[in-house]
Amino acid sequence: MSPLDLFDLHCDTASKLFEQDQPLFSNRLHVAQDKSIAFRRYVQTMAVWSNNAFSDEECWERFLKIQENLKKELRKNGVILSKNGDSIKRALDSGKRTAILAVEDARLLAGDLTRLAVLYRLGVRFLTLTWAEKSVIGGAHDTNESLTPFGRRVAECCFEIGIVPDISHASRKVTAEILTMSKEYHRPVVATHSNAYAVHPHTRNLTDVEFSAIAESGGLVGISLAPQHLTNGECDINAVIAHIKHYLSLGGENALCLGCDLDGIDETPKEISDLSSLPRLADALLDAGIHEQTVHKIFFENAYGFAVNNI
Repeated sequence: MSPLDLFDLHCDTASKLFEQDQPLFSNRLHVAQDKSIAFRRYVQTMAVWSNNAFSDEECWERFLKIQENLKKELRKNGVILSKNGDSIKRALDSGKRTAILAVEDARLLAGDLTRLAVLYRLGVRFLTLTWAEKSVIGGAHDTNESLTPFGRRVAECCFEIGIVPDISHASRKVTAEILTMSKEYHRPVVATHSNAYAVHPHTRNLTDVEFSAIAESGGLVGISLAPQHLTNGECDINAVIAHIKHYLSLGGENALCLGCDLDGIDETPKEISDLSSLPRLADALLDAGIHEQTVHKIFFENAYGFAVNNI
């Protein structure tokens, strides 16, 4: 197989670096610079999670500290924080690694719409709208709730200013609303880390209709490595492949990528322990009959093309 590149659409490492006071270069986490050596080019979306142990306002204050700590670590390691497609392209062309900032659970806005502009200025380009239960934004996957009026305005502003809405963790109603809005704004939607409901019927996973609508919007869906979202049984690399094959069967070759959720999950599928072992997934996909060109699209090309044109 030709040299492997990686563009991962979701990890929670930024929060873990801050909470555990660990360095980015080499650490006990899933994601570290020295674990990325297998990849020729590497882009990592770094999400800051609004930890449900804290209030909305506390999550905002923690976000400011976590993103500051992350940026310090990126600078120490020569990793470029990219805020647009040109920056990503320049970083990779010069042989640098690059990262994109994201937020997981928009409840940290705490009813203050002006904070969205602050997020954009700080570099946030993906915003996971909900995480669990009902929030100031609307309903998560474990509810049947819609967007709140504030949540609808947040989504509208995302489309207007250039933050890509992420419907991972969203309820069916919120997902439907965001997909409708994407048509109105002629802007794409992503699900940064969401697997296939048809393969494993977990509320966090996307229906075939939802996946196809995201793809039609020009968006992306990232495959998560969270075992509970992959299968009920023993979770190995074949469980990951089953979700990838299903999405490909829906015509998703150009919309599929990886959103591994590393450092956001306590366990990983067998054979994949951290970032350094992801090439095993590429090899397994080839062994499963997936064309090499498609493997490269899933690992890098689809997300790279999307980011260059949409952030």
